[in-house]
Amino acid sequence: MSIDIETSRFYDAYASHLAAGGESTRSAMLAFILEELRAGATVLDVGAGSGRDVAAMLGHGLDAYGVEPNDSMRARALALFPQLVGRIMSGSLPKLGRPFDQACPGGFDAIVCSAVLMHLNGEELIVALADLEQQLRRPQSDSSRLPKFVFLSLPALNPSRLSKNRDEDGRQFFNHDPRYVQELLRGRGMVMKRWEASEVALQSTGTLWHTLVFERSD
Repeated sequence: MSIDIETSRFYDAYASHLAAGGESTRSAMLAFILEELRAGATVLDVGAGSGRDVAAMLGHGLDAYGVEPNDSMRARALALFPQLVGRIMSGSLPKLGRPFDQACPGGFDAIVCSAVLMHLNGEELIVALADLEQQLRRPQSDSSRLPKFVFLSLPALNPSRLSKNRDEDGRQFFNHDPRYVQELLRGRGMVMKRWEASEVALQSTGTLWHTLVFERSD
């Protein structure tokens, strides 16, 4: 699936918002990532947006790459972070193909997917989670035998703020139960290591944020 028109329009406008300095420099996901990964680990950020998290991971010694379906957001990422040239490409779920296959031919040590899965419907979610797990380095191509990780950030919007599977900004939006996501990834051999729910934005936006960390030990 390519990102739908209304959702894409939102991110076109958001890219202009970023040009005016409208995004926090702090990554809520970064602390979870750094807790689990060693310097040099290969990481793919799916839905890389402004490139903030890819740049932050690079700055902490991770070999980070990103895919982002929105042209305006990719352009903004490269304008904000010139060091991401060659590290950001077009790509969208539910099927990414094999991004950066030359740089990381065996796959990745970790996948980050923050605030993306809510744009997929139920059928697409099943395909997407399988695809994310498939992006991880396989045992036969990994001599280190270090655990592999999937880091997810999953927003749950108050149903009263949804209309015909769209949020108030017009973006396609589906609430996915973290327990269902856990079940799907368990079927792919991944175990949930951590689940944190943040209510920081609940009162202002009606959104409950779930951060999920899954691990696969080969």
